[in-house]
Amino acid sequence: MERMYAFIDESGAFGFDFDKPGCSQYFIICAVIVKESELPILEARVEEVRAKYFQTGEMKSSKVGKNNQRRKRILDDLKDLPYKFYAFVCDKKKIGENSGLHYKKSFYKFLNNLVYEELSIVFQRLTIVADGVGGNDYQQSFSQYMTKKARATDLFGKGYRNIEDSKEQVLIQLADFISGSLSFNYEPSKITQAEGYNYKSILKAKTLLLRNYPRDFSSYTPPERTLTSGYDRTIAEISYRQAITFREKNSGTTDEFVQRQIVVLDYLLFRFMNLSPRHYIPTEELKKQLQFRGFEKISTQVFRTKIIARLRDERVIISSSKEGYKLPSTHQELRDFISLGKSIVTPLLSRLRTCHDVVKLGTDGDFDLFDEFRFVEDVNKAIGNEL
Repeated sequence: MERMYAFIDESGAFGFDFDKPGCSQYFIICAVIVKESELPILEARVEEVRAKYFQTGEMKSSKVGKNNQRRKRILDDLKDLPYKFYAFVCDKKKIGENSGLHYKKSFYKFLNNLVYEELSIVFQRLTIVADGVGGNDYQQSFSQYMTKKARATDLFGKGYRNIEDSKEQVLIQLADFISGSLSFNYEPSKITQAEGYNYKSILKAKTLLLRNYPRDFSSYTPPERTLTSGYDRTIAEISYRQAITFREKNSGTTDEFVQRQIVVLDYLLFRFMNLSPRHYIPTEELKKQLQFRGFEKISTQVFRTKIIARLRDERVIISSSKEGYKLPSTHQELRDFISLGKSIVTPLLSRLRTCHDVVKLGTDGDFDLFDEFRFVEDVNKAIGNEL
């Protein structure tokens, strides 16, 4: 299988103060994809286009601005060249304050995960090229992220990754120009400036994938594959379906604790749909979501019994381990839940058995706690082992 190259650049910037001039609503990442065998000719042809329209300067979208006729001519000159692109479009207004992504480091890591997983699943032999030295904060963050990934990867296997200092790389400039052009379809302040030009349509023939984030409940479908070790789509679909069924069943509820359950479930769903690898979410992080949404602080015990336990009673599948909670998408995550439950229940049953035996022996069999409470029958009933 031929090696592919992905050249990364972006449009937009970190920031959530949307009333502030210059704060973009959308953050768009573009990955220009080209076969290794076609790399020399693509670089040469894009360089010709750059020299034609930008002379000695870089081919940057910002230099064209709202001159739509010029932008269209440039895209027309690029349309028959041997490349395709992926675009990742993040609507920052849909990322709530309680998501944890209003911090620059977390936001960039979120985006880096999206790009890395999407490209790594599709292309088995891939070199990723980004400007990690002369670039902006995001590009440097992406470079650092990919460098760490490369260290953890078999350099001679299908997962090979590479980061280069690509300040003068014309194909990164192409990624910049595409992402900047797409922003005229999304950014409210730019839509009117587009003067009717639909750049998504103009670029349609070159588009491999245009992915919108964060994903919403109505349009989400568990993917066929992810980079999560042991990922099982069937388990993911069951988890997702049960969670959505609970939300639909209880929409509009006035019960405060059910409202709390929905808040926690929404956060579990957000992480399930949008972040990968999908780590367990600590109890304290989930409790903070409730406070962010205006609910009074509750104890960990109340959280477990009134929120998590009640969701599980309603057939929502929530895995748990010592690290926290999550909607499962692997066999191991279900095993984690059973293992944790067993580690709690087995010692308790053993202690109850000891108490039962000592009391029964000491009373010559006159006082049988298990018989009085129908203990064995109830335990068998709870685990579906009724006689």
